[in-house]
Order: sequence, then structure tokens, then C-alpha cells
Amino acid sequence: MIDRCFNLFPGVGPKARQVLRDAGIVTWQDFLRRPPSLGLPGTLCAKLDAQLPQWMQALDDADAMFFADHLPKTEHWRLFEMFRDSVRYLDIETTGLSAGYHDVTVVGISDGKHYQSLVLGQTLDHDHLLETLDGCKLLITYFGRTFDVPFLRKTYPDIAWNYPHFDLCFAGRKVGLRGGLKNIEITLGLARPESIRHIDGFEAVRLWHRHQAGDPQALETLIAYNRADTENLAVIAPVVYERLCQK
Repeated sequence: MIDRCFNLFPGVGPKARQVLRDAGIVTWQDFLRRPPSLGLPGTLCAKLDAQLPQWMQALDDADAMFFADHLPKTEHWRLFEMFRDSVRYLDIETTGLSAGYHDVTVVGISDGKHYQSLVLGQTLDHDHLLETLDGCKLLITYFGRTFDVPFLRKTYPDIAWNYPHFDLCFAGRKVGLRGGLKNIEITLGLARPESIRHIDGFEAVRLWHRHQAGDPQALETLIAYNRADTENLAVIAPVVYERLCQK
């Protein structure tokens, strides 16, 4: 998908893309094999000639950090198919909304097959986070660009949180999927277990405080809620990706 996208490069606007289409140039490789006379400004062709080999090499190398540094954040969704086997779906629970005043209590991470919860005071620390994220080439969250990642960056500043990031909240809005995660789930026909259907972010905070007060069921319920949030990202992501591709 990404090697068919020319609008990532400065100067390639609608008119230039039409010229490329008319010439039958679909991929970056097609451009590098173009006929001598194409109808684009020579300066633009020279810039693309200089940039495209580097981008194509990054594709061949599956160099996630190259794309994290060079691809606009709004375009990170284009990496989903390429890095589908190296994604980490992530969702956090906290004691409040401010990364400066509140704590991360649970971090849920899934590779699309296996879910793992890291809990404050038990397994949630720098080393366990790095171990669980090992191999990640694309982070997928819901509203994580604004909430989850800033919280984690504040709490664990020694971890480089510069993974390519497919945020389903902002990407979903482009294809008509609006509202909170639960609203998206309802729209797509996803049902949560009855035991956690009523829980929201505020109840998750109360569950943590109940756990700290000694309630033996509270943490189990909180993790079940986090697991649903995390695992449903793996169902929603391909839907959003396919709709963006069609758009």
C-alpha cells in the first residue's frame, strides 16, 4: 500500500498524481523506470529520484524506525499490512486523567494472539514493559496518541516511545467511526461479556482503589475490562485499515 503513495513527498499534489496515473505509474518502482518525458517538473523528478531509493530500501528492510521518523503520523496506518505480524495492541488503566498527577495501574498488551497484563506493584516496570514490547514495529491504540503514550512516556521516560503508531480513534474518524471505543464496538457488532459491559474509565479507577483496599475480585474485573479494550483493538484495526484503503 505505502509504495503506491506519492503524496507523502513534498510537491506531489493532485495534478502531479494525475500525470503519474495517466502515464501508468502506480508504484515508486514504476516511477524510477519512467519514460524520459513524463510531463512533471525536472526539479520534482530529481527530488523523487533522490528520495525513493531510500524509502524503498526501508520497505525492503522493514525498517520501522525509518517510517516513524519520516512518515507523517496521520499516515502511519499505511504500515499495518506490512507490520501486521509485528504489531502490539496496547491499552492502559490509570488513577486519573493527568499524566502529571496520576499513576498507570494496568498496561494491557497483545500481539493479536496473546494478551498480557502488567499490574502496578506486581509486574509493571521498565524491564517487563520492554520485554513485552520486544519486536514491536507498529503500536496500535485507541486515543493512545493523546492519552496512553503520553502517560507511559511520563512514567517510563527511559523507554523510547517512538514506535510507528496507528491510532484507531483518529484514523477511524476519517471513515465515519466516531465516538468512544465502546461506541465503535457497538457499530461493528462487537459484544463484551455481561460482567464487564457496564464498566467505563471512571469505574476502572474505582476498581483499582477497591483492589488497594483489599477487594479480592476488583483487580480480576479490572484486568478483564482492560483485556476487552486491548483485544478488541485487534478486531477493529483491520476494519479501519480496509476502509482507509478503499477511501
